[in-house]
Amino acid sequence: MNISVLGCGRWGTFMAWYANKVGHNVMLWGRESSRNFLGLKDTRKNDYLSIPDTIELNSSLKKVISFADLIIISISAQELRSFAKQLNSLNEIQNKTFILCMKGLEASSGKRLSQVFSEEVGRRVNVAVWVGPGHVQDFVNNIPKLYGYRFRKC
Repeated sequence: MNISVLGCGRWGTFMAWYANKVGHNVMLWGRESSRNFLGLKDTRKNDYLSIPDTIELNSSLKKVISFADLIIISISAQELRSFAKQLNSLNEIQNKTFILCMKGLEASSGKRLSQVFSEEVGRRVNVAVWVGPGHVQDFVNNIPKLYGYRFRKC
């Protein structure tokens, strides 16, 4: 399966690394001027892990959306509404499945992130939420065990 991860902070980079580790084709998106993106392009690692050359780094939102069967979003919860508006301008999002991997509520409205995303992109996409306890450094060290987790289209 082709998976794109939007957001190249610690959690987004981990999601890309893990999806690649279990056998998926992965593209990792970041803003071209982002410190995290520039660091990954330069060294292919962050504080917790190194990403293999098989994960493509790309700053073209249109390209990473077109590439993917499944799209994981891992950005700041407070930036989701404006980011979703940006996604909504792309025809390529139609009928895609997005997984929101971020915690919190929209501070200004108190709304759940799935509500915020749906308000901005409408019903043209499928939306799921994946959150839970854990830290990147634990997952990289296989704590808790991740053997049974697989990304699959529902």
